[in-house]
Amino acid sequence: MIFLSEPGNSISISQFAFGFILSLLISVFSYKIKFLTAGGSLATFVLALVIFSLGGWKWTIPILSFYIFSTLLSKIREQKNPSVNEYFEKSGSRDLYQVLANGGLGGILAVINFIFPDTVWYLAYSGVIAASCADTWATEFGTMARHRTYDILRFRSVEQGSSGGVSFTGFAGALSGALFISLISVLWVDNNIIDFILMITVAGFAATLVDSILGASLQVQYQCTICGRIIDKREHCESKTVRYRGIKFINNDLVNLCAGLSGGIIVYFLTCI
Repeated sequence: MIFLSEPGNSISISQFAFGFILSLLISVFSYKIKFLTAGGSLATFVLALVIFSLGGWKWTIPILSFYIFSTLLSKIREQKNPSVNEYFEKSGSRDLYQVLANGGLGGILAVINFIFPDTVWYLAYSGVIAASCADTWATEFGTMARHRTYDILRFRSVEQGSSGGVSFTGFAGALSGALFISLISVLWVDNNIIDFILMITVAGFAATLVDSILGASLQVQYQCTICGRIIDKREHCESKTVRYRGIKFINNDLVNLCAGLSGGIIVYFLTCI
């Protein structure tokens, strides 16, 4: 079992004020440099304010580190291999739904921990953020350069950027992302540090597999009627695409949300072992 020091459920005016200023600066700056859309910027402001005000630096640093490094990595990948963007449902600035898919669960856990303080919520939170980071880095590392990508369920070669596609570099990215968050989050762990790092890393990496499996099975995919490519977009080659497989309402944002949730659940079960 891992034990953490938990403060009481109180919040000072100064902490809220500092959180407000910090959240505003992050959201406005991100919007100005086109990291976020207007909706994404608003969601980021609310989430950052909630997480910092209720959890302080302990809860803020992990998700802020994920956001900064993942966004920079995404921009680098777009410059090196922009062609894969046509397979993604969304590319470029992150919108409201992308922000909520990757950070919404973290905000909810911060609120729950504030009302019902318990070490398990920070453990689950770390697992959720590790899962989001691992999934994001798997995509960015896996599409940074041209190489073979395979469908995780059908074991056949697919185009880079295809939902459910995996590669060795993608796995390396997922492992790196999960480990990165575990090393950031461990700064507030009092003991059993190695156990904590292993648990969060395993949970984050495993959640990436969940994401890929859902992407290859349930996530909706479309086929372009002009070029025949299987993509996540509803339009391609200036024409509407047709549904190829998957459930219509299950898009990439919902899959990412499920992956983050699985990261938290995996941590919970590993904690109970």
